[in-house]
Amino acid sequence: MKNAFFKSMVLGLGLMLLSFSRDEIQTIYWNTDFERAKSSATSSEQIILMSFQGSDWCANCKRLEHTLFENSDFIDFYSGNLTMLKVDFPMKKENKLSKEQVKHNDALAEKFNPDGSFPKVIILNAKGEKLGEMTYPSKTVEEYITSIKTFIE
Repeated sequence: MKNAFFKSMVLGLGLMLLSFSRDEIQTIYWNTDFERAKSSATSSEQIILMSFQGSDWCANCKRLEHTLFENSDFIDFYSGNLTMLKVDFPMKKENKLSKEQVKHNDALAEKFNPDGSFPKVIILNAKGEKLGEMTYPSKTVEEYITSIKTFIE
């Protein structure tokens, strides 16, 4: 009896997971290497959205992540238009980055975010040249997407 109950629970859970649409489980792929992001943007003919974040301490960074980067409309837009690059500066010991990643992120911050503001979103062409900056918070996801489109066109 327990075995039949367990099988029906597993089957039900499996069917429930299959019922999610692709959009509901789609997420953003974040590059963490500048050179790889440039290569990816070049091959896919996209621009780069570079986001400076303090993922475990910056309240506005967390808000940006939740309200914009996890939004299905933004994810749909990103998938055909943007190569994403996260430049993270976590503080908590459990989120510590490798020494190489810290050095890489520090170099990007020195060049693109010398004032150390968080969150900061920079738009780059595929060569890694700065096209502009995005402010946060924008009023809506649609406004953010409209602003990014000006760099694509």
